[in-house]
Amino acid sequence: MSFNDLLTVLLTFFILLVSASEININKVQDLSFSAADVFGSKKYEDQHNLLIRTIGTMDGINVHPVKGGLLIKLSESLVYQSGSADIIHKDMLRELGNKLRTVARTIRVEGHTDSIPVANETFPSNWELSTQRAVNVVKFLANECGIDQRNLSAAGYADSRPVASNDNPEGRALNRRVNMIVSLK
Repeated sequence: MSFNDLLTVLLTFFILLVSASEININKVQDLSFSAADVFGSKKYEDQHNLLIRTIGTMDGINVHPVKGGLLIKLSESLVYQSGSADIIHKDMLRELGNKLRTVARTIRVEGHTDSIPVANETFPSNWELSTQRAVNVVKFLANECGIDQRNLSAAGYADSRPVASNDNPEGRALNRRVNMIVSLK
């Protein structure tokens, strides 16, 4: 009988610990996605593939699956004018944001530039330019598309993460981009 009492007290203690702890919803969702991957969730894969096809049909947008979500690449010319952080194709970005609003858990927006220094009154270096571009996309997604601000983040990488050579105009054009790393629900 005393062994049962001990087990009951231990169980009560652990229930108390769990109820007093703060549950991180992102960790719970990660666990859910991992379980779905292990047990072959066909519904999740179908939604994922449909989203990739839908976004991939938009002009100038490249989308690639990554673990737990999507990598969406937006070229500079699609979103910004050279040396500027003002969004020019708001309709395209609004359409993309509306598609992501219902399926995205978190969105990390990354700004990238080429290696040619920008030095003007507004942006003393490529770091400020890339960061402001990412921040402007985050603000747009929150204000214009209704995506929860708690699920958005911005980072500027300047020319530190090139995807092509900065020695020619074509490579520099590929390096001037905004990436959106989207983790899905």
